[in-house]
Amino acid sequence: MEFITIPCHESLRPFIRNYWMLSAHCTASGTQQIFSNGAASLHFYLSQDIRIDDGDRRYRTALFHQNIQKVGVVSEEGAFEIFGAEFVPFCSHVFFPKEMTGIYASPEDLHDEEFIMLGKNIHEAESTEQRTEILDDFFLRRLAQFPEGDINIERLSDVFDNIIPIDGSAARPPYNQNEFSPTDLASTACLSQKQFTRVFNKYVGMNPKSYLRLLRFHKALMEIQTTSDSTSLTNIAWSCGYYDLAHMASDFRDICGFSPSELIRQGQELTEAFGQKFSGLMKKKIKIENLV
Repeated sequence: MEFITIPCHESLRPFIRNYWMLSAHCTASGTQQIFSNGAASLHFYLSQDIRIDDGDRRYRTALFHQNIQKVGVVSEEGAFEIFGAEFVPFCSHVFFPKEMTGIYASPEDLHDEEFIMLGKNIHEAESTEQRTEILDDFFLRRLAQFPEGDINIERLSDVFDNIIPIDGSAARPPYNQNEFSPTDLASTACLSQKQFTRVFNKYVGMNPKSYLRLLRFHKALMEIQTTSDSTSLTNIAWSCGYYDLAHMASDFRDICGFSPSELIRQGQELTEAFGQKFSGLMKKKIKIENLV
């Protein structure tokens, strides 16, 4: 399995973390369990269509809006290639302003003719370099059409610079609800709690409380991966703002499908939400079955 990241055009970097390419081979049909890193992404399934959570519908191109809970991507035996783009958490709205009703949306769902043509062009391209040029062109055109001085983008930029700065530093991680809360975020945005929740939902795809819950999970996950001692899990739970170890274990199962001790046994590096490694390179995959 090979995962590579590809830089986007420099004018797009305030809004798009990176493009990426995943190439693998499925030795059998299976479900890849993925969990959110808090950023929407655009997926082009180049080698085979996929299904979501054993549903009947197949996707070839889809906008993936983040949610607090895990999603199962069902793939078949054979080549498994995905080309994609990952957005800065509140910036997919810049390029796809139409409201989504679910986690996944095809170009047809959004009734977006330019998006439909983008999918066609990406699938017909013969190389990653061509796909990168096509995406750059599409996003630059959309960026030129976006109203300058969008006050909500500016507000959310201030909010996110407080919790996960784009420069990679980890500022004020949400250790507990008293120290860092949705009320704090609303105050930073100079909005009432109700107004801020509406804006946050529209631009990020989940409410502020769920996003802080997701960040707490990633903070705990980062600390868990530095220890091989299960007895220290209680201390990690307390330090990251959980009531107790049972609370943390329940939260982990909801978000990623594994308990903290199961993740220690897996021994994989799964988060880049905090610290100097933060750059959008985090693979959302937590359990990859039958892929080589």
